[in-house]
Amino acid sequence: MTRIAFDVVSVFGCLQASGLPGPVIVSVLREHGYSSSSVHNQLVRMVQRGIISSERIGRVSIYRLSEQILSDFGDIAGDHVFPDYAGRFHTIVYSVPEAERGLRDRLQYIARSLGYRQLRPGILIGFADQSRLLSKRLPHIPVPGWSEAGVLTPESLAAARRMTTRAFELDAALAQLPPLEERMNALSSGGSAPGTGCAGLSLGSFFDLYYDVARAVMTHPLLPETLVDGTQPALRFRALMRQCNLEYYLRFDQLIRECAGASSSFELIEWLPED
Repeated sequence: MTRIAFDVVSVFGCLQASGLPGPVIVSVLREHGYSSSSVHNQLVRMVQRGIISSERIGRVSIYRLSEQILSDFGDIAGDHVFPDYAGRFHTIVYSVPEAERGLRDRLQYIARSLGYRQLRPGILIGFADQSRLLSKRLPHIPVPGWSEAGVLTPESLAAARRMTTRAFELDAALAQLPPLEERMNALSSGGSAPGTGCAGLSLGSFFDLYYDVARAVMTHPLLPETLVDGTQPALRFRALMRQCNLEYYLRFDQLIRECAGASSSFELIEWLPED
């Protein structure tokens, strides 16, 4: 997800809304430094890609997040649901010619969003069979290209752990953590006083970190506990996300709510149910 697309989605999360009028989104993202035209253009692209939907109510367009994005909210919020490992991986095996590179990229993108990761070129593995959803969202692959769903059974738990490390890029995840944790500590005076570090931090600069943390959470899912030694990187990324949420609330929540409240279409906001 691009940065501007993430910032659009973040408005829904910041306001705890399932549906937002276009003018509210434009008003909030103006605080990020975006122009009205760039926001409108992005909304059109996101509707075309199915990330959000649009409904006209009078002279105002109401935008709603897709079911796929809504389902990701729990993960971004830091909920901990570990998948099971039953001695096998679910797989997608595929071959798509270079001439159909766009289709191959789309297959990989959709598969990643469904929890699969690449073990090696042409082989994706995951912990749940999402092949029907993949087929539903993927255009037909023309001959000589093809894809098939199946299972892969490692010969041992140790082999399964090695495959998990490779496909889910655990080494890269571990390398990402120290710089992100250092940036977060700077905001909270070393973790002892949230909201007190980096005086004068702008909303846009804060969302630079928020975007990097959220992207790490989306890239590195929770894995079966039997396949990862020690604390999973995914858990540390989600701890960073909780810290981001707290920093946002302490620094910017009032600003964004006042910004939304000043919009003439404020009454059209569709709020998420309170917990």
